[in-house]
Parts: sequence; structure tokens; C-alpha cells
Amino acid sequence: MASLGVPSPTPNGHSSTADGGLAVARPLDGVRVVEVGSYVSGPWVGLMLAELGADVIKVEPPRGDPMRTFGLRHNGLSALWVNCNHDKQSVVIDLKSAEGHTQMLDLVASTDILIQNWRPGVAESLNLHSERLQERNPRLIQLIITGFGGTGPRSRTPVFDLLLQATSGLAAMEATDAHPTAVRSLVADKATATFGVQAVLAALISRERTGNGARAELAMLDVMAYFDFPDLGQDRTFLGPEVQYELRRGRPAILRTSDGYLAISPVSGRQIGNTVAAVGHPEWKDDLKQLLDPTDLMDEVYNRVEEVTRTGPTAHWLRLFEEFDVPAAAVLTPDEHFADPQVQHNQLYTTTDSPAGPVRRVRYPALFDGQVLEPRRPAPALGQDTEAVLGGTLEIAPGI
Repeated sequence: MASLGVPSPTPNGHSSTADGGLAVARPLDGVRVVEVGSYVSGPWVGLMLAELGADVIKVEPPRGDPMRTFGLRHNGLSALWVNCNHDKQSVVIDLKSAEGHTQMLDLVASTDILIQNWRPGVAESLNLHSERLQERNPRLIQLIITGFGGTGPRSRTPVFDLLLQATSGLAAMEATDAHPTAVRSLVADKATATFGVQAVLAALISRERTGNGARAELAMLDVMAYFDFPDLGQDRTFLGPEVQYELRRGRPAILRTSDGYLAISPVSGRQIGNTVAAVGHPEWKDDLKQLLDPTDLMDEVYNRVEEVTRTGPTAHWLRLFEEFDVPAAAVLTPDEHFADPQVQHNQLYTTTDSPAGPVRRVRYPALFDGQVLEPRRPAPALGQDTEAVLGGTLEIAPGI
């Protein structure tokens, strides 16, 4: 059977592409994924699986994923949607119709992984609940993403990233001058997607051992609690009546220079000594040794050092901190990041096409046998693969 445009392995460890060229063999070549997610958490799972080699079929309603027109747009297409949905195929199915219901069940029958992030109750209303899908394909691995969980007092409450940052305690912990604030990055969506990939890969390994599929349920609230706790929960880790302390958060270690900003991270006594020596004040070490509270100590280090770094350019201080083995980095703008020599050496970004024109893309971060996983296909136009996938003109490779 022919595959959905997925490279076929060749004896040299690479793979052949549709145009006869060679591509790097990917860990999930031959794995088939159906994604019925929208917005970010579900689609980003599909994206990562696609970049790892899976065939990802994105099932969209007749009007398309609502994220297609969300936020910053060019030629009517959302940049965020493009960034979360390349390397996929788009199939339009009206799941509320009898024909669409049958088409979806037929897709599931030959699928390894199903991703969905519908609000609890939607799958049941469509008669596509997990039990029915498992009956159709006992080897199916289902990833079900919810906001607050499948059951409970807030299970059917609509939820987006900001609400998870608020309810997980992250916004309060990020407070500036006692005013809670959110991280600008969609940290809840992306952390959930990362754990989603981890869950389905674990389920694939389990299926190899048992032959059975699995249902992995992932609540974004649960992910954020797990994600936040190791460092933000330090002052709530040790229990008992004798435990009385509060984790104080000092000033950020971002220091002003004469032409910008730099970040430093001295975490040991030796590095702190090297830091003050680098700015020409080794005598400060005696004063700093008198400060027993870690927060007071680091605040004093940063305050004193910044008074000196303000007097010279960033490049000057970076050279000195490197000479004294102090962890330091310039604070770069996004455009400076793109031009950074290490970023270019790592081949992090490339340019590809999209339905709205050329786009910049960032590659999957892992290297496999030293090989970069280059982009394979652009983000799809709405429904561009419907006929090929549902009309029988393109067969599906069996999953692992």
C-alpha cells in the first residue's frame, strides 16, 4: 500500500520522497494520526508527531478550524495556525452528518493515534465517544485533552491558556508589584501538548508489548500543576508544624548596560566571587558573605553589579564575564535571535511556503543520528486533501 506522502525506508537509513529525492528517516514513519483538535494544545501534539514522521490527518469542520483566522493574519490566514499545523493534511468532514460520522469511523479504523481536545460532552453528542471508537479499532490510542478534567465541578467550563495560568497559581507567582501577570507565551497549551506527545509515545510502546490500544486523558490543569510545582512549589514542599518559611522572590537577574541588557546566572559561591571580580570589585565578597538570606544576597549582587554594567556596552561585559567563567548572555530581540551565530549554526529556522505565502519555520529541536528533521510539507489549505484521503485516490500505510 502507498503511504500518505511519508518517505519509504531505504537500506541506507534514509528514505525516498515523492519526487525521488532522499529524506532523513524519522522515528514515527508509518504511524498514522487523526487530529480533530482546534486552537493550540491538540494541534501542537499533531505537529510534533508529524515532525517526528507520523502521517497526520487534520479533520476540520466545513468552516475550518476557528484558529485559521485567529490573531495576527496575512492574506486572511493566522500566523499561529500556520505555526501549529504544517506537515499535516487537511480533510473536511461534517461530523454532525450521517456521512461524516461514517467517514470518521472509517478513518479511525485504520488509525494508530487519535487526538481530540473537544470540551467534555462533545464526543458523546456526536456518538464518537471513546468506547465506540475503541470498538471500531481495539489498537487505537486516544489522546483526550480537556481544560479542567473530564469530570468534576469545572469540567465543562470553557478554558484557554490565560485561565490555566490563573487557576494554577502561575499568574500569582509571576506577580509584579503584587499585581498578578501572565507569561506571554502560551505555556499551558504548549506544556500540555508536550505531555500529550509523551503520553501517546508511551502508549505506542505499551501497545507493542500488549497489542492493545489505550485512552490517555490529559487535563491542562493537571499539566500546569505538574509543570509549576518543582520550582514554584518549593515553599510548599516540606510539611509539618515545625516548617515555617516563605520563599521570597528577588529581582530578576537582567542587568542594564550602556547599550542594552544582559542576563547573568551565578549560582555558586565561586561564581558570585567571579562576578564581582569581573566588574572590578573583588572586595565586595567580604560584604556579601555577611548576607545569609539567599534572596537578600542575590539582590545585593545584582544591584551592585548593575551599577557597574551600566557604564559599558553589553559586548564588553560579555567578554569579561566569559573570561571570569560567569554564566551570562545578552538579552536579544527576536530579530537579533534569528541572526545569532549559534542559532544559525544550529539551523533552527528555514523558509517554506504556506497558503498565505512564504513563512519562516522553526525546526523540530531534536537531532536523530546527527540529522536535522527538515520540514516536509507546508500548512494545508482547508480541505485540500479531502478527496485524496476519503475518495480512495491515496491509500494509507498500515500503522506499526
